[in-house]
Amino acid sequence: MLIVADGDGAGGVLGMLPAFDGLRADVTAPPGSETAGVPGGGLVVGWVLVADPGAAGGARVDPVFLAAGRAWTPDQFRATYGQTLGVQVGRAS
Repeated sequence: MLIVADGDGAGGVLGMLPAFDGLRADVTAPPGSETAGVPGGGLVVGWVLVADPGAAGGARVDPVFLAAGRAWTPDQFRATYGQTLGVQVGRAS
């Protein structure tokens, strides 16, 4: 199922798809970063198409993952916990 929303410019969600089982998002930080209070990643539950004028085609695909009791996109997670944090998707073990 594809859900399409009206993206409101850069960072707006243009569409969403559910994820298949077996993927996990892990949060990364540069060496020496203060990470106390930053939740680790969690299971990937979906994918969003995000408006991004700097990306090829004007959009990028980001994971939606569970952490700290809610669903996050990488942009939302960075806005809350720090812009230097990264999100890497891999197989859940």
